[in-house]
Amino acid sequence: MCKEILFTRNTLSTRMAQMNGMNASHNATIQLTMEKAVQMLKSEDLNLVTSAATFIQHECFENSEPKTRVLQLGGIPKLLNLLDTNNTEVQKAACGALRNVVYEDIENKMEVHNCGGISTLLRLLKETKNPEIIKQTTGLLWNLSSIDSLKNVLTNEGLQTITQNVVVPYSGWYEGDCPKSAVNPDPEIFYNITGCLRNMSSAGPEQRRQMRDCDGLIDSLIQYSRETIADYKPDDKSVENCVCILHNLCYHLEQELPNYYVTKLYRQKQTAGAPHSKSQGCFGARSMKAKEKQEVENLIPEEKSNPKGVEWLWNSIVVRMYLSLIAKSSRTYTQEASLGTLQNLTAGDGPMPFAVAQIIVQKEKGLQHVRKLMYSNDQGVKTAALALLKNVARDPAFHKDLIRDVLPDLICTLPECSPSSNLENENVASTINCMHGLAQANVQNARAVVDRGGLKKVVDISSSDRGMITKAGRAASSFLQTMWLYKELHGTYKKSFLKKSDFINEGSRRAVVHSL
Repeated sequence: MCKEILFTRNTLSTRMAQMNGMNASHNATIQLTMEKAVQMLKSEDLNLVTSAATFIQHECFENSEPKTRVLQLGGIPKLLNLLDTNNTEVQKAACGALRNVVYEDIENKMEVHNCGGISTLLRLLKETKNPEIIKQTTGLLWNLSSIDSLKNVLTNEGLQTITQNVVVPYSGWYEGDCPKSAVNPDPEIFYNITGCLRNMSSAGPEQRRQMRDCDGLIDSLIQYSRETIADYKPDDKSVENCVCILHNLCYHLEQELPNYYVTKLYRQKQTAGAPHSKSQGCFGARSMKAKEKQEVENLIPEEKSNPKGVEWLWNSIVVRMYLSLIAKSSRTYTQEASLGTLQNLTAGDGPMPFAVAQIIVQKEKGLQHVRKLMYSNDQGVKTAALALLKNVARDPAFHKDLIRDVLPDLICTLPECSPSSNLENENVASTINCMHGLAQANVQNARAVVDRGGLKKVVDISSSDRGMITKAGRAASSFLQTMWLYKELHGTYKKSFLKKSDFINEGSRRAVVHSL
């Protein structure tokens, strides 16, 4: 989930000073309390209304008690009513106050919703051209989007408005030869609205579907990201939001695409001399399964030269974009989301995972960038890198590349024993599982693991967790049982002073049972 944002105290103090100075010049300075401020929101004097809203905004800055008082005094519906006035200063002050009133306060967020506040904010976005009001409104929407129940509401009621009135014009996306809007892009506005969309995209499959289908949304996110990377700004905070949104939209992508789209998505590989048909063979259903698998492998995702909308999600241009961010960005969330997006795209058994993995490994030589993040101090980044490698390792077509470019690093990152922390333990298990995927393919791969010193480390991890308590211990025991199946390697094991009980023991038997 993306964080919420406050209207900063420096801005508040400046505005309060301006208002107090104005009131003093009119001999109308008032020592405000929260009760008086809420009452003043209904004043006919718009200067007093603005001062009252600014006072509420200031008092609610990182302070929970005033937020409760605003709710108790009925201040939220009064502030929402002010958004329909024709005075921009009143609208800015009211929106800024609401932004701080709802910050990290679930009850106040729900009160805004119950008072029809979301529809009011969306209407304001359609009507206003004032950049400051748009900035405050998008910041408020971001704060509201942190509640799961409101993510659905915002998607159902506001996605089109948010996209067409803010995302597209502020992203710099052009459709054809004409710009979508003549607005001057404001980085803070785009940051706010992509923060809101980042939360919305995590809601569930229906919300992901709506966002994938929303005209201009994916195009704008990718356009902004690509242009910002081209400007040598891979650490841009809005790029982080964009990639996190795309990461969520790629989750279960093949399964969730409409059937009519899937039929258009793939085309047959043109294999010269390939037979047109095969008999079922002697093995009946087993041969049929092999035939079905072959039919899937003979499909590849069709890549359009001018992608639009959801077609961007698996396009090689965007895969290169993620690899560029993996290599160049120092923001851990950007790294994790880029890796996670590629992980999502390489998951599953359809044609898309193989095609994306082929781009990463063989066309773009991307393993060199992924392997570096296996050494990251951030466990989330390390987890995403290992998950991506595990997906790639499922296909033997990439084993040669993985053994050459990644296996030494997988072995290097293994500890001497099973780690104590849960996340680190999971990462060790993922490392061993990736090695297991390579080793179980053939004896040559298994020998490569032994020759590079990986076997001894896995034996030590297994020995340190004979009770099969941790994921790393179970992964190690399962891996060792597979390694013992290669009789050709028993002589090598003996030279390393390893015996059968190091491979086959009560722990390894339980590991196999646990995996069934």
